[in-house]
Amino acid sequence: MDRKLNKNLSIFPLIKGRLRGIYSTLRLFTVYLMNLLNNCFFLVLKVVGVILLRILYHIQVENRAWIPLKGPLIVAANHFSYMDPVVLQAMFPRRIFFMMTEQFYEGRWKWLFKLFHCICVRKKGTNIAALREGIEVLRKNNVLGIYPEGGVSKEGQFQEGNPGIGFLVKKSNAPVIPAFISGTYEALPKGAKIPRIFRIKVIFGKPMTFEKIKGTTKEEIEEITRKIMEQIKRLSPCLTH
Repeated sequence: MDRKLNKNLSIFPLIKGRLRGIYSTLRLFTVYLMNLLNNCFFLVLKVVGVILLRILYHIQVENRAWIPLKGPLIVAANHFSYMDPVVLQAMFPRRIFFMMTEQFYEGRWKWLFKLFHCICVRKKGTNIAALREGIEVLRKNNVLGIYPEGGVSKEGQFQEGNPGIGFLVKKSNAPVIPAFISGTYEALPKGAKIPRIFRIKVIFGKPMTFEKIKGTTKEEIEEITRKIMEQIKRLSPCLTH
């Protein structure tokens, strides 16, 4: 009797181990399935976005061949309109993980930004968590999208760059692709609710690297930020800044 009882009891750890294995497998499959659906949804929206932008806004792109197709990458662009992320992603050959201000996570579209794995940046504070998420994106050889100016320009003019991008560059050693987006301010300026038809253009610059700047002092990080902003401005067809 005791032998039978001991034998039956010895089965429980085996069953428990198998159940854990099944649970782990199901969990991995669920993650894989969600990522697959996420990627499919992203591709559908990108195709639709490209078609609409080409038909309605006759969108053009220059120097796309300069964009590295592999490895960690930061794309930094001006920010004159809420249309900028849609336009930039539509013309970019790789998926971009954008850093976006917290106001977008408070509205009706917050589910969409979470679905696309956007990184929430708070208006106040050091944003250590957001910077860590950005570094993790780059560590996985993905593309991180940043608007160094922080917010959308009210008048379609350049603003001062924030040092966060300089910090990310130094911590990740990722190259930076500067980009200038024109026409989005005229199509949908800040405060407007209905977009207007206006020709849009995206100009990419050559990859920038900053190995020569060795340190991570405040001055060196600000220098990186300044150089990136200067390059974005140089891509502007109209030097009105």
